[in-house]
Amino acid sequence: MEMTQHQIDSNALRAELRALPRGTLLLIAERAIQLVSLDHIGTLLNVDFIDTRSDASATGVVQSLLDEARSFNEAAMAGEFYEHVETNGRGRCEQSRGTDAFVAEFDRLMRMCVRASEVDITQRVTDGFGSDVRDAFELLFALLREIDRGNDNVLAFADDGSSADVGVNWRVVLPAYFKCLAETEPASPEEFARAVDLVITEFAGHDRVRYKDAAHKATTDAQTIVRRSK
Repeated sequence: MEMTQHQIDSNALRAELRALPRGTLLLIAERAIQLVSLDHIGTLLNVDFIDTRSDASATGVVQSLLDEARSFNEAAMAGEFYEHVETNGRGRCEQSRGTDAFVAEFDRLMRMCVRASEVDITQRVTDGFGSDVRDAFELLFALLREIDRGNDNVLAFADDGSSADVGVNWRVVLPAYFKCLAETEPASPEEFARAVDLVITEFAGHDRVRYKDAAHKATTDAQTIVRRSK
């Protein structure tokens, strides 16, 4: 049977986009850059875009995922994204540009971590790549912990914000992180369990059973690969 595509209502879509806050639009733009071909990025952003990646690769300048996560962590901890929250003409606080930029970059790097965790499991275990992905995850988690400590050196929220305001999709992120942790962590099963329990308690305690199951699956998959490699 022939399938028919649902047509997008362009006018309704434009109306929805115009009503979105700046931070959400920045997230959409960041994700669109990953989806749109290089030939169309210039048109999307209305700028002249020159692809320098081939030159950078030849000179070894391209940053690894871990390098990018480390640079972002250092910049955020140094206060580069901190801006005072502005009050608009109606007396309401609006999220700063710095906070919007932080959330968009955090989202980009976290999605990169998740995609990297989906690389063939044998490759992750045998070439040590999984360790870099695990460390990148943990650098991002460290920023969330800093926000939850209530220190103003990282972000300024319109209200009393927390890591929940960064908008992490834990149902995607935690299973990916547990995979990398199970495959690379040399510690005992007890220490692995403590690490899992800690991150669930900190960020996703409302759905503990789901994430405990995800951690159990990660250890089972990792043990299977180890047996196959012997």
